[in-house]
Amino acid sequence: MTPKTKPAAVRAAIYARQSVQEDERIAEQIIACEHVVAARGFELVDTYRDNNVSGYKVRGEGTAFAQMLSDAHAGRFDVLVVRKLDRLARSLSALEALTAAKVAVVTSDGEVDLTTVNGRLMANVLTSVARAESETKAERRVFANKARRRDGVPTSGRVPYGYMWVPTKVRADRVKAGESGEAYERDPDRADDVRRIFEMFLAGVPLGSIARDLNEAGKRTAPYKRGGVVVAGVPFTATTLRRILLSPYYAALLPLPPEDGEQRPYDQAAITRESCEVGKWPAIVTVAQWEAAKAKLAHPDRRTSPGPTRRWLLSGLALCGVCDRPIHAGGGEKGVHSYRCGSMAHFMRRGDPLDAYVERYAVEYIAKHRGALLEPRERADAGALIVELAKLDAALAELGQDRDEGVIDRAEYMQRRGRIVSKRDGMRRELAAGADRSTLEGIVGSGDVLAAWQALTLGEKRTVLGDLFEIRVHSVGQGNRRNMPAEKFAKTITITSAGGA
Repeated sequence: MTPKTKPAAVRAAIYARQSVQEDERIAEQIIACEHVVAARGFELVDTYRDNNVSGYKVRGEGTAFAQMLSDAHAGRFDVLVVRKLDRLARSLSALEALTAAKVAVVTSDGEVDLTTVNGRLMANVLTSVARAESETKAERRVFANKARRRDGVPTSGRVPYGYMWVPTKVRADRVKAGESGEAYERDPDRADDVRRIFEMFLAGVPLGSIARDLNEAGKRTAPYKRGGVVVAGVPFTATTLRRILLSPYYAALLPLPPEDGEQRPYDQAAITRESCEVGKWPAIVTVAQWEAAKAKLAHPDRRTSPGPTRRWLLSGLALCGVCDRPIHAGGGEKGVHSYRCGSMAHFMRRGDPLDAYVERYAVEYIAKHRGALLEPRERADAGALIVELAKLDAALAELGQDRDEGVIDRAEYMQRRGRIVSKRDGMRRELAAGADRSTLEGIVGSGDVLAAWQALTLGEKRTVLGDLFEIRVHSVGQGNRRNMPAEKFAKTITITSAGGA
């Protein structure tokens, strides 16, 4: 009599997944599945884990789900055990892929067992229900997010540099205690950086210089999470600063979706005060500062490629006294700060004495001409522009009344409003361009001009010098250049006031 052969053990694998909105932990899912494997006498061959992965998004290369499907098609296991069906997928595609690979699915909660005909039928029904629930939740989230934004509360996500997110529970507890329920609070380590970025840019400091000053001070962009992993901040660039300056969040303004409901790419430059709701968080800069920064960035006369970021005070700023070309750093002894004529033909001089002389001259000049330096540089036609702006604001208000009273339909309102807003924003840019103030404001108002000057960054110092003076450097001729008397040294550099003071 031929002895009966022992049937081969059923090979099983476990798949566990959780998304950012699921509380059930991966470890708990695996333990529940291991109990099924043991009770059914399966042979466990592998366990696949997907952490922080949504069940209704594509899980491609690099995910445990993709590896699990690949192993299923390779015949590595016969049964896949999951905690619940929605841990596997929100659609029938995953079940169909496993069925094609001849792999059955069993859930530890007993809802699904694809080893039977009835189990496969039930799986189709349950998967369809799970998908419907997911879509219903998504719709609710969309409506809830719209309502939150109209109340001035941003949706959760990457928080702007300079702020910290206040969790919903913390906000609710603060409201119960009679405090404000603000969505953001200022980051004490970064909010001052944002304020300085706006002030320096509006004072005329190039974005490249601001970025360099921040990086040299050890500042980095805020860390963020990607795929559940915290990614460290990176050095600032001019592009980073441009995004900060265009962001309405720093003026406590929350952009709203288009009124026509159409989906459009996010365009910071197109955001206006009228397209925002007042946000429920503290502002770091004023609305006027944000609008001025936007106008300055959009101004057609602004240089978008200012060249290399300068490392020395006079490089590219002062001119050669012979050929009027900008002077450049370098060309002297190795390791010694030097300046040379742009043509390489007229002089080469040590940089430190020149920088020190110009800084002393600037401090003395500012202290002597305090009153005249802060006179506003307003456009000659500023008054006419202000009148026109008032007319355009009145036209917008009247247009809104016509829409509310049914005089015009929505399509005509949007078309006419767009033309008026475009013209108004252009005038605002013109007005802002003619009324720029320099960093002199902080220096002149200081009781110690020298201390205020020394506290400026290199970019700010260069901006002040460019606003105030025309500087020309001459050759020192032959002889001892290092021990030159002060009176003789002063004759080798010409500093002319740009304002004639």
